[in-house]
Amino acid sequence: MTKNHVQARPFGFALFVLLAAPGLSVAQTAFDPAQVAAGEEVYRDYCWTCHGEGLRNTAGVTFDLRRLRAADHDRFVKSVLDGKGQMPPWRGALTMVQIEAVWAYIRATVDR
Repeated sequence: MTKNHVQARPFGFALFVLLAAPGLSVAQTAFDPAQVAAGEEVYRDYCWTCHGEGLRNTAGVTFDLRRLRAADHDRFVKSVLDGKGQMPPWRGALTMVQIEAVWAYIRATVDR
């Protein structure tokens, strides 16, 4: 066995444990609970009237934010800042801290 094979085993084992652990995903990221709570507040103040209380888009008229995946972060930020379809732009109305907090709230809610 070469030296590279020996060194690769701890990483491979750690990756196996991470992937095999129930309920965990490599794509999931833990957010600070305070950021998630702040995002929920911003969501309640600015987003829920169109996107539904607690991300439950019951009217079906607007985009269902529960469909966003972790890889959609840049798309989400661009849509919030510049608007999209019926959604107005929030550039200047929301700070990046607020937008990232809403993202954390969405991820924490969807990735449960």
